[in-house]
Amino acid sequence: MDISKELKENQTVLAIVSSAKYNDFVIANAKKLSCKSVCYVTLNKTYDSVKEMLKKSRVNTSNFIYIDAISKTIKGVPEADDCYFVASPGALTEISLVISKFLKHNFDYLVFDSLTNMIIYAKKAPVAKFLSSIVNKIKSTDTKAVFYVLKAGQDESVIKQSGMFVDKILEAD
Repeated sequence: MDISKELKENQTVLAIVSSAKYNDFVIANAKKLSCKSVCYVTLNKTYDSVKEMLKKSRVNTSNFIYIDAISKTIKGVPEADDCYFVASPGALTEISLVISKFLKHNFDYLVFDSLTNMIIYAKKAPVAKFLSSIVNKIKSTDTKAVFYVLKAGQDESVIKQSGMFVDKILEAD
């Protein structure tokens, strides 16, 4: 699946990825999007680990800004020039406000990694409302967005609900 091609044709995409292919898929797509500005929202890995993973895979991250919802739950108040740290993946209001602020900076892409992790911290109904709100905010900008979700039986209802808000649902091979 060529995510950059799909994002040329659709503003918002839900990418369903198996856990076995997840990291390779994330890295491959980061490479494809890295030539333009990217706001990378991470809810499953710390900023440090995401950045290290991308650099080891030779992804040019000079155009990346991060929103990290994990680090504060693990190690207090971290600092970085290219990252904004939110309280936790369950802090839906805070994440929404930060994304709204970042969307004003006209990023080419917003990568949301991942809705699956958000479900661990919040109930499905608030997550669906959150996604609907974020997609509507994105629609009022020129930013293109990809939302990752793990392909797993327990997340089938998340995928179905999320699919109502995005332009296209893609399954990674």
